[in-house]
Amino acid sequence: MSKSYPKMAFFFSRISAAIFTLSCLINVASAGETAQAKPQILPYTAEYRISSNSLTTTATRSLSKQGDNWQLSQHAKLMFIKVSEESVIEDGAMGLRPLRYEYSNNFSSRQDQKIKFDWQNALASDKKYRKPWSAPLTAGTFDQLSAQLQMRQALICGRFDTTMVQTVVNRGKHKTYQIEKIGEEIIDSPVGKLNTVKLRRSREGSDSETIVWLAKDWNYLIVRLEQTDEDDTYSLELLNATLNGKKVKG
Repeated sequence: MSKSYPKMAFFFSRISAAIFTLSCLINVASAGETAQAKPQILPYTAEYRISSNSLTTTATRSLSKQGDNWQLSQHAKLMFIKVSEESVIEDGAMGLRPLRYEYSNNFSSRQDQKIKFDWQNALASDKKYRKPWSAPLTAGTFDQLSAQLQMRQALICGRFDTTMVQTVVNRGKHKTYQIEKIGEEIIDSPVGKLNTVKLRRSREGSDSETIVWLAKDWNYLIVRLEQTDEDDTYSLELLNATLNGKKVKG
């Protein structure tokens, strides 16, 4: 077997971390809307180019409404390696909160996850992971995908001033991240010039840092991302997207 295959598998295992904010769109004064329009989450599909050192691939993302819940999914492929993620997110009286998160990697099934969020019994668990686990579940805990939707909800509702804190459960571990606004910038992208807000995500005690650019006029859709993690660098760029049936363009 080629020595590059394990490296590809590792690359894919980092995709979800490298694109932590890859979508879950929030409607903030998008084109053609009035100032009085009620903010809302909109369905979308998007394609991104993901690069890590010498490896490059594309990933697709989609957000759709399934009854009273949202379904956020991501799929990526490099040669014969396929990685998929999906989060089902409740949108009810208690606000946004995850119900189920799944991750699968056909090259390295040991990384597969299937997290169940049992809010009634305040317990998160995963019996599919190579080391099955369960942990207490408290309000404000998310998986890697649902955290993105919650972040954008905070932006649209005005609860995100300059910083916010998120707790994410992944592979049995709870990690707390700080997200801060660091400015605004007009950037060139494959879909044209876009007005963006720039965020930084970091975690105390970790050298990993993520910078992300989100399109202000297109529901804060992510258009660029750069992550550094020790000696590795990951980047992401929007190639095309459709938001609520409208093509995203600058």
